[in-house]
Amino acid sequence: MTASAAESAFQRNIIAEMVASGWVRGDAKNYHRESALYREDCLAFVKASQPKTWEKYQKLYPTDPESTFLARLEAQLAKVDPQASDKHLRQYGTLGVLRHGLRDKSCHFKLCQFKPDHDLNADTLAMYEANILRVVPEVAYSPYATKMHLAATGKVAKAWRIDLVLFLNG
Repeated sequence: MTASAAESAFQRNIIAEMVASGWVRGDAKNYHRESALYREDCLAFVKASQPKTWEKYQKLYPTDPESTFLARLEAQLAKVDPQASDKHLRQYGTLGVLRHGLRDKSCHFKLCQFKPDHDLNADTLAMYEANILRVVPEVAYSPYATKMHLAATGKVAKAWRIDLVLFLNG
């Protein structure tokens, strides 16, 4: 067996074990390179786990609430300062958004629910169980490794791939 075949078999075994443990297998074509998100999971988690807040959000942005939500999320993820000493600035970036959620006008969304210490609060437990854990093999992550970029610039970007990418709610 070649090294490539062994790696492929190892990757398939990892994915099979994760799927058996409740993870969802994803397709790399649904990965949004520009935002580094699995967008459908972001929206699915918010809608399933926080339906009242989502209804309120739809009233605030009646024309296209999904695009507005994703744009706001991407903006908050892009603002990151790992050296931030100000508590407000620690709400940005991936960890900040996962820990503190997303606020837009009068709506506050959680983007994940950590495992509760006990099962006394049914709402918290339901929100935890609504988390979407996704494993996606062979993700080409560069936003420039596309036919559109090649057509626009005439330059071929490296289509580097990550063997497995793990997502929590997108």
